[in-house]
Amino acid sequence: MPLFDYIGTTMQGKTKKGRVTAVTRQEALLEVARQGLTIRSIHEHSDSIWYKELSIGQRVKLQDKVVFLRQFATIIKAGVTVSDALEILTDQEEKNRYFKQVIMDMANNLREGQSLSQAFENQSKVFSPMIIHMIRAGEGSGRLEESLDHLATYYERMHKSRQKLSTAMVYPAFVFILSIGVVLFLLTSIIPMFRTMFASLHTQLPMITRAILSISDWLRSFWYLLFLLVIVAVTCVFVLLRNKSSKLRLDYAIIKLPLLGTIIYKSELSRLLWMLALLLSSSVPVIDALNSIEKITSNLAIRKAIHNVAEALDFGRPLSEAFQQEKVFPTMVHHMTAIGEKTGMLDQMLNSVAKYYEDDVEQMTERMKVLIEPLVILFLAVVVGLIVLAIIIPMFQIYQNV
Repeated sequence: MPLFDYIGTTMQGKTKKGRVTAVTRQEALLEVARQGLTIRSIHEHSDSIWYKELSIGQRVKLQDKVVFLRQFATIIKAGVTVSDALEILTDQEEKNRYFKQVIMDMANNLREGQSLSQAFENQSKVFSPMIIHMIRAGEGSGRLEESLDHLATYYERMHKSRQKLSTAMVYPAFVFILSIGVVLFLLTSIIPMFRTMFASLHTQLPMITRAILSISDWLRSFWYLLFLLVIVAVTCVFVLLRNKSSKLRLDYAIIKLPLLGTIIYKSELSRLLWMLALLLSSSVPVIDALNSIEKITSNLAIRKAIHNVAEALDFGRPLSEAFQQEKVFPTMVHHMTAIGEKTGMLDQMLNSVAKYYEDDVEQMTERMKVLIEPLVILFLAVVVGLIVLAIIIPMFQIYQNV
């Protein structure tokens, strides 16, 4: 059925843009008029090649989803209908035009008679399977606002966790990159100034000085090889990530790293367990919940383990036993799952484990931040110190010979 874009004016004089579905332009005009709008313009929507090209690569940030879900839950709690709530949210979204169009399309889906979960499913590029399952469960139980609240809380926690991890890494990364820049500047610009002076000594230079001069000469003569090496390394990593078996081995290696790998692993584990608890508390079947969380994790090692757990449940094994068979999951996970299965409080047990790992990640992040900063500064001091020594030692020889 054709879509028509319109611009109208409300009785209060506010401009409103939207889209309606109608067979003809006349029906579209009547539909807009029923909304109490004075029509300023209306035309049939066309997804031209230019529109599609501009839409490619559009993304909805995590923070945008958090705000959307929280506002959606608040508006529905106030007694506003779902379709009206989406209309309100469409008008409020001004920063991300792509997301505004997504919400508008969902509102149109509801006017066409589709359910809210179907409208979310139509936007699967924006909303994860977990959100769709939670919305469907909320519709079925009549507790849609609770499902939206849980989703908003989950994404808020995930957003804060990512921010803390990125904040902990930004300063050390900046100092490390700056130190590399300083070293390259010294080797390519400062060290060559002393070459003539060192050549006039007519004596054998110390090993450290000869090594630094050789590195400086190589960088000045073959600097393009350094860029080529970086490009080749990035290309190799990209190719490895595209290969499933290579990425699987890489993901296993990442979660085995001493500090950073542990933080990434526990952070992902906390996120997935909390998500599983949310889905189970909303009466989503265990296998469906596992299939949902499997799709949203980017770590193939963890994804494979979740897939194996879901398959074990298909064969009639309890969830705790399925977790125990997978080495990716710690002992605490299957022990707490077994307790939850016995007591009938599986979702609460999973939530407790997720909270434990979340707190553990916060503490480890703070420790890593405290540990990495002095290590990076020490690295810069050692490298720059070696370069300075390579210059100073021959100069001391000059003064001794005078």
